Amino acid sequence: MKKLFRLLPLVCLALLLTACTKSNADKITSVLNQCAKTSHTAGSVSRDPAAQAQFVADEFQKMDVRSCPADFRVAFQRHVFAWQQAVPYLQQDNVGTTILEGLAAGLAEDPRYLGAASGQAAGAVQEINASYLDLTVIAAAYGASIPSSVVGR
Repeated sequence: MKKLFRLLPLVCLALLLTACTKSNADKITSVLNQCAKTSHTAGSVSRDPAAQAQFVADEFQKMDVRSCPADFRVAFQRHVFAWQQAVPYLQQDNVGTTILEGLAAGLAEDPRYLGAASGQAAGAVQEINASYLDLTVIAAAYGASIPSSVVGR
């Protein structure tokens, strides 16, 4: 009986610690909420899409996702990389580039030059969206909540 009373506090402590630790769903939900907040803040940092993308990539890279499941961490890093990769394409998608593309198309008599920068920027944004979709699919599999500001509720 004495052994039982000695073990009881240890069992209670173990149960308490288990109850206090966040589930994978809670950890992922927290990261996704931080992402939504950062994305919302990016619009107030700059009106330039490239600067916004750089801000988001930098802020996402600072997030601590070490306690999240490995598959989520990998997908999250792919998403950060998509933001980083989009920056130069978004920088090139501007009025000056459009004018140069028009001149090049006219001089070369080749319409393939038209819209090249905007097509690359659109592809980069599509990659950001695809990587976020992958991230949310993994998050949902763990039972995480997707922020309503992202899904448009």
